[in-house]
Amino acid sequence: MKRGIAALAIVLSAAASADSGSRLVASGGISGVEGTSGGGITPWAFIGGYSSKEEISFGGNVQYLSLNDYSLTTAGASISLYDRVEVTIQRQKLDIAAGLTSNVFALLTDGAVTNANSATIEQDIIGAKVKLFGDGVFTQDSWIPQVSLGVQYKKNNDFDSSLSLPDGSVPLPNVGVPQLLGAKDDSGVDVYLSATKLWLGAANGFNLLTNVTARYTKANTLGLLGFGSEVDDDATIEWEGSLALLISPTTAIGAEVRTQSNRLGGLAEEDTITDIFVAFFPNKSLSITAAYVDMGNLPLQQSSNGFYLTLNANF
Repeated sequence: MKRGIAALAIVLSAAASADSGSRLVASGGISGVEGTSGGGITPWAFIGGYSSKEEISFGGNVQYLSLNDYSLTTAGASISLYDRVEVTIQRQKLDIAAGLTSNVFALLTDGAVTNANSATIEQDIIGAKVKLFGDGVFTQDSWIPQVSLGVQYKKNNDFDSSLSLPDGSVPLPNVGVPQLLGAKDDSGVDVYLSATKLWLGAANGFNLLTNVTARYTKANTLGLLGFGSEVDDDATIEWEGSLALLISPTTAIGAEVRTQSNRLGGLAEEDTITDIFVAFFPNKSLSITAAYVDMGNLPLQQSSNGFYLTLNANF
């Protein structure tokens, strides 16, 4: 972690259902920033919700993340089929403060233009995850984890949305923030493989969850800054991980990490994302997670930290 952890994020995840399902509390994780079940920033191999092999569950989530001069609002829905398949859809909206867009114009025009309007970047994510093999909870006589394969199609809707000045003029028509920073494409596909294991009583009698995810991606800052670049359009393998200790049947503490590529460089140089969290699961209908989060560098904001709130319901 380059700059250390600098902010407190709180995630609230609620599930409302007549049938709460058959799986253990906390095994469904929460809905992350991209809509996939797991931790806040990385997916797990577990299928979302608490449905068993004979059950179907539906979910919805609303999230808010404040990052100083940036804020991210997301909303989405999911369906989990027979503890085997998960399908998600998520809309992300990144708001950029006027002070940051003004600084971008000042840099591009050598100070000739110093005042611009705020900007918004929206992205849609359609995801699917399928359990390949293993049972990360109930097969305790084997070290083999549960392994799932996932895919996310991401479409940046403001790749070429022009930035405007307070007088209504548009100095750079059909050029959006991702293009200004050097991104090449407005869409991309992430493919990931997750391996997750819940070790019952493994740490001094407490349950321990471990997760490793390998992601093949061309996304810049999760896709919010486009995909690829003119000088580097190759996908790379990035690594993600989660570690959580269930210190009681309803409380977990842990950490997450997610590496990112650095195709754009310059203002859009990317850092590894990290968080440290405490999660409370009083029952299968409610979970509350507090986390210190470091998002690293964002354009013209070297230390990007924030308050993160999520509401998730399963039916």
